[in-house]
Amino acid sequence: MPRWSPVTRETLPPEGQEAWDHIASTRGGVGGPYQVLIQVPRLAGRVADLGTYLRFEGTLDGAERELAILATAREIGSRYEWVGHEAIARREGARAEAIEVVRVQGPTEGLAERERLIVDLVRALHREHRMPEHLFAAAREALGQARLVELVGLAGYYGMIALVLVGFEVEPTGDARPF
Repeated sequence: MPRWSPVTRETLPPEGQEAWDHIASTRGGVGGPYQVLIQVPRLAGRVADLGTYLRFEGTLDGAERELAILATAREIGSRYEWVGHEAIARREGARAEAIEVVRVQGPTEGLAERERLIVDLVRALHREHRMPEHLFAAAREALGQARLVELVGLAGYYGMIALVLVGFEVEPTGDARPF
């Protein structure tokens, strides 16, 4: 059961309505983590802006971006985030085998080199709270400095979103139980 009372645009003060409109214009609505975040309108708007950049304007390949998001969702245990991004990952071209390895938290040895690198790097950040030297060197070589910075920022951003979701017990609707 969620730990917040859902809000509507009409129940918000003017600043909240402005933030609601801004978020809805980029996402088609105000749901999931934004139902929680909208209770602090300025925070919700700023979080949405960063998410818009990372998801829609960033330089990472779509399949790699979504695989990193799924790895983050899985590491933190956010079923809502997983359900929301699994279909996007498939649409963006993430391989089913890579998605399944992430879902079951399996070994990455059988993945393609870049898939393995992305999953291992995201796992290290969330598990060890650091980027081991060998992963840093491999990621900098494969992705370049700017994309590596973006990947780490993506893992951090979606980690924050995942924590909002699990902290406020936001769950996917229906029978979706991905792990």
